[in-house]
Amino acid sequence: MKKNKTFLIVLTTILLVVGIAYFFGWEIGAYFHKDSVANNLDELTVLITKQIDEGKTGGNIYVANVSKSEISNINRSICSMNGTVSQYSILEKTRSGMKVKFKYDISDNYYVVDKYLNGGKIPGDRPQAVKLYEKVSEILSKIIQDDMSDYEKEIAIHDYIVANCEYGYTDYSREYAYRAYGCLVQNRAVCNGYAESMALLLTCAGVENKIVTGTGKGELHAWNQVCLDGKWYNVDTTWDDPLPDRGSFVGHKYFNVPDDIMDDDHIWSEDIANPCDAVSYNYYTYNDEIYTYDRLIEKVHSEAEKDPYAIIELVVSDYTEEKYGSFNEICNAQGVHYFSYSVEEYGANHLITIYLNHRE
Repeated sequence: MKKNKTFLIVLTTILLVVGIAYFFGWEIGAYFHKDSVANNLDELTVLITKQIDEGKTGGNIYVANVSKSEISNINRSICSMNGTVSQYSILEKTRSGMKVKFKYDISDNYYVVDKYLNGGKIPGDRPQAVKLYEKVSEILSKIIQDDMSDYEKEIAIHDYIVANCEYGYTDYSREYAYRAYGCLVQNRAVCNGYAESMALLLTCAGVENKIVTGTGKGELHAWNQVCLDGKWYNVDTTWDDPLPDRGSFVGHKYFNVPDDIMDDDHIWSEDIANPCDAVSYNYYTYNDEIYTYDRLIEKVHSEAEKDPYAIIELVVSDYTEEKYGSFNEICNAQGVHYFSYSVEEYGANHLITIYLNHRE
């Protein structure tokens, strides 16, 4: 009789523990691991990004309100140049959420930054990281000076990338097209490669920044945010590189723009990005490149004297179709036989790009 009673007590205890684990296991684990809890997809993205940026190769995270499908596609949301999720496994699943074990593939960029800033050692099995480090050192030694402001460093890096990288990839460069290595070493990349390169060079140059992922004109896209004097700005290096490639021409439409311009054709989660509402370091504002019609004509004539095949990109504050018409006065510029132009809304102003003597 006593044995039966003991058995019942043990069985009841086991069932109670199992029941608690099933109904409250996630809450218990989350309570004791508060730094490893993500209550939605944005929080999960931020937490994984933080772990990758710290160079961790894996971690357990208590996840709630996130589907298995969203977890399997988590790399679409990761905002880090330092790595990606390589594998995940669900260790525990309850009604409240899941305990998920993530493994990370730490990228060459992490080791490049560590060596450049801290004198760290690049692992022997990372030959691409060595090449990338050498290229980063070479680039920064040419374009960055110690007395530069953060804005000057940013524009030097932006203009270098746009002028030296061509959008897309070949069979040879396909493997690294989404990485900084493709952009900086092979000079061919897509948006993620541009964004990684911008982040990598800015970080090594000591400028605070982050990568943002979302969509651009409905397609998956990546770009950057940069912090200048405590204010954040959007910068999209990829979209400042025109298609088809126009050689050394560098656009600045997306250089340090506020959210109310960026959101015309970009969509992103505000929970994982910084609000950008400043305009002081917008390219056109900072460089006094906001024109009226008469000043625009003077600018075109001046540029045509220097280069009759120039591409001129500027912002106008007084645009109307009637006033600007067909820009007939441009034809009076020295060496200009024909031209074309485009007009786009740009916040409260308009962005005009003029192509002198270019046949499309």
